Amino acid sequence: MYHQYPMCPGYPANPANPYYGMPESFMDMYQDNSGLTEMYPEVYRRIHPRVIEVCIKYDAYCDPRMYPRVEPRVLEEMVDNVYRMEATQPYAQQYTTGGLFRSLISILLIRELLGRRRRRGFGYYF
Repeated sequence: MYHQYPMCPGYPANPANPYYGMPESFMDMYQDNSGLTEMYPEVYRRIHPRVIEVCIKYDAYCDPRMYPRVEPRVLEEMVDNVYRMEATQPYAQQYTTGGLFRSLISILLIRELLGRRRRRGFGYYF
């Protein structure tokens, strides 16, 4: 049986192709993520380039402190570097109390490091 879903609004006509029957002009709206990236807060847009800069500096395959797992003190060292670069900025002053700013930096660093360690499938050479 080809159709697993009942033929009613809200269910795709072809489960293998959920965009079946959708006009081509709507596909551009679904594939464009620029509206979502513009919704990031200002503090994220200022800190994220520093996080990438620190990750490029520290994330080396030959460093035993980074591979196969990141040691917690290395992560704290990375957080300290980003914090020192950004703590004097006026937008950071509102986040420095209570460790919220350091927590945000830690989250961004961990997310960036996890993204760098993503395993590629067979046949991907980039």
